[in-house]
Amino acid sequence: MATETLRESLLGIGAELLLRSGLSRMLLRAADRWTIHERGGLRFPPVRKRSRPCYQILLYHRVSDDGDPYFGGVPVELFRTQMEVLSGFFTVLPLETVVDSARRGDLPPNAVAITFDDGYRDNYSNAFPILKQFQLPATVFLATGPTDSRVPLWHDRVFHAFRRTRAESLTVNGKEFRLDTLEHKLLALRALLEHLRSSDPVRREAEIARVTREFGSEAELPTTDRMLGWPEIQEMQEGNITFGAHTVTHPILTRMSAREARDEIVRSKSSIEEKLGRPVVSFAYPNGTRADFDEPIKRALKDAGFECAVTTIWGTNHSETDPYELHRVQLWGSNPALSSLRLGWHKFTA
Repeated sequence: MATETLRESLLGIGAELLLRSGLSRMLLRAADRWTIHERGGLRFPPVRKRSRPCYQILLYHRVSDDGDPYFGGVPVELFRTQMEVLSGFFTVLPLETVVDSARRGDLPPNAVAITFDDGYRDNYSNAFPILKQFQLPATVFLATGPTDSRVPLWHDRVFHAFRRTRAESLTVNGKEFRLDTLEHKLLALRALLEHLRSSDPVRREAEIARVTREFGSEAELPTTDRMLGWPEIQEMQEGNITFGAHTVTHPILTRMSAREARDEIVRSKSSIEEKLGRPVVSFAYPNGTRADFDEPIKRALKDAGFECAVTTIWGTNHSETDPYELHRVQLWGSNPALSSLRLGWHKFTA
């Protein structure tokens, strides 16, 4: 662990020196034009010119210093530094603009879009002032249930139960998990979320009811003041923030009937359009892995008038990427300079 930490520190120092020297801009530009072409068993694969430019979509959920171990966020000052680096070395565009630019073949160098999922209030209180400071656009994908009806999302009810419980163990899908330490609780939480995401809504609700009952928190619900309200959303829209749909209740769409899935998609879109008075054309799949959407879901999005949809599948995008299967990446690590160069390297090897 100490060796890994030292390695990360040395890499971070090197990345900061590259940023200051201007060499990083050249490297990022090269990643826009060239890519590693893996062929056969060559140890050092050759480099070839790209046939088409690519772009990246960044994924965030929360920006917060609360240190919540169950569903925390990017620390505020780290987010600020990340945005500062992005504004200096990347071309940050609204999601809809970058998708359309790629389609038309006029994508600018180092194009990036910033996105947030779910619609947590700290997107307004912590992220929005920083985005305004650096004049950066972003897209927030709203799960509209908490905003419209003040009903918490199902995963927030699970996180809340884990924060409050004093239970000693939990059985998930036939396996017992200890809850005596934070590490053990996080292992149990991971297993429970995986189980819930594989369940249809009826089984999911029954399982959440069981867990909250065993945890002694069946009468408690997390407050929805952690989520954005329409006044904040309207103010953000006026400040260069676009809003996309993320369903109403954040279900796994492939675990529902086709009718239920269409209802979740259409109602979230209609709610945002009614409140904001503008078309909603972008969508984010809840959870967003390959198992969480399929061709019927994509057809439902097209029929509803969506022009693109983002996943949580890691990768870059280009003009021939299916606009309803857009990949996203994260600025991982505590050093924004190193994270930004990693973005360039990932694009170079994509």
